[in-house]
Formats: sequence, structure tokens, C-alpha cells
Amino acid sequence: MESTPVGPAPGLWHLDPLHSSLIFVAHYLRFGRVQGTFGRARGRVLVAEDPTASKVEVVMDASSVNTGVGARDAHLRSPDFLDVGNHPELRFTSTGVEPGGRGRNAFRLHGDLTVHGTTAPVVLDAQWVGEAPDYAFPDDVYGHFFSATTRIRLSDHGVGDGGEVPWGGRLVGDEVDIVLEVRLQDKDPAPFLQQIGHDA
Repeated sequence: MESTPVGPAPGLWHLDPLHSSLIFVAHYLRFGRVQGTFGRARGRVLVAEDPTASKVEVVMDASSVNTGVGARDAHLRSPDFLDVGNHPELRFTSTGVEPGGRGRNAFRLHGDLTVHGTTAPVVLDAQWVGEAPDYAFPDDVYGHFFSATTRIRLSDHGVGDGGEVPWGGRLVGDEVDIVLEVRLQDKDPAPFLQQIGHDA
């Protein structure tokens, strides 16, 4: 018996920033963990007839980093860390899709991640979660949901660690966990985002 195809149909799909979460979790003050997000992003996924030939590109606004503490966010935007004045964007560009991985409908998304102007390879453990019509426009817009995780090193991108803390270790740990909860939709969200005044 043939299995029912899953995932978006071939064609161009768009990141829905209103219903996607681009999360990072970093060690802070050696022992603590801090979670943050990048609130402004745009992305396009070109789904191929052969899903392994699909292409992904996502661009995040580095200045939209948000950990919930204004002073800390300002420090992260500074030359000590992201240096958003000189490196305003973070960018992911896929280089390949590999079937398999942990969980149902899982795959590995290979790509190049550019942070702080420096590019390094990364592999996302990803999973197609499900599909549904748009809540506000069910007759006009359709969406697919994905989850993905990976771990990166700030040193691979030339991002500083804030220096030593008196009790040992560094202000920010080198390893950062990335957790993505993403919705793709078949219509460009830009017109609707402009209509509601959302700065994507």
C-alpha cells in the first residue's frame, strides 16, 4: 500500500513570521541558561519535485534579538557580540536535504549559517509536523509546520564571549542551542504584514 505524501507540494513557500519561533538558548554567567528569539525574519523555501533537491533561505534581522531584558539585548547588539551595526543580518542558506533522522517524517537540512559576517556549515535535525489552512484566511492560505534543532559554536562565527567572570568560565558559553518552530505558507505574507503594521 502506498503511503500518503507529506510536506508542502512542489513550488515556492514562504516563512510566516507571525507563527514561527526562532529560538536560541545560551549559557550565561557560566551556570545559567538564557533563552532568546529573533523576532524579525523572512524566508523562502523552493520545494522541488524531488524533496531532497529543495532549497531554503532564511534571513534574520540581527537587531531584533530579544531575551526579555533591554539592557542585555543592547549588549548583544553591540560590537562585543553580534555587532549589528556592521553585521545587520543572520542568514541560513541550505546546501542539501537528507532523508531520515529521529522521529516520524524526519530529515536533516544541511546549510551554511552566516552570523557576524562569518559563514560556517550547520546541520538541522528537522521534522515535518503537520499542515492546516490559515486561521484567518482558510480559503486562501495554506500552511505547513516544521520543527528543527541544532547546536552552533559562537567561536565558529567570530562572536565574542564577553570575557571571563570572577568565578570562572566566560560570560557567554561558546555552544548555543537553536530551536526552530516554523510555519510555511503558500502566499507571500508581506502584504498582510504591512497591513497590520508588523515589521517583518
